[in-house]
Amino acid sequence: MKQQWMNSRRTASAMRRLWVSGAWCAFGCLVATPSWAWNPFEAGPRFKEPELSAAEWRQVDLKAGWASDADTTLLIEINNKLPGPLACHGAVVSMQNGSDVKKAFSPYLYVPAGASRQAGLNGVKKGQMKGFTVRCNCWKRETDTRCSDPKKSP
Repeated sequence: MKQQWMNSRRTASAMRRLWVSGAWCAFGCLVATPSWAWNPFEAGPRFKEPELSAAEWRQVDLKAGWASDADTTLLIEINNKLPGPLACHGAVVSMQNGSDVKKAFSPYLYVPAGASRQAGLNGVKKGQMKGFTVRCNCWKRETDTRCSDPKKSP
């Protein structure tokens, strides 16, 4: 019985040593990772999300109107003709009485390249709108000035 207990204790001790040496080996591999030619933790191309330029806005069609059954909900349609997707953060509607109706899209309104999306803004009565603006951004590589799709990056 005592012999069996000693053997199980030696086995547990050996397993602990094996686990600790494996942990040290894994840590050593992680430390040496930057010296490899291929780094599994390397980020792909970096992207920024600037506001659209005037030339880019000319490639985005914006339309606004009301549904026939709801005269207090403004529908905004965004048609993206850019090579990359848009992230629209919100809209501001200027009213004829001088006030503004602001609406943040949560989550952001994602408009893929070559597609259209709609959003609704409550509290804008038909006939009282003066104008509207939409705030959208696209993704650009740090080294490029054109909009591109971060999901399709090499």
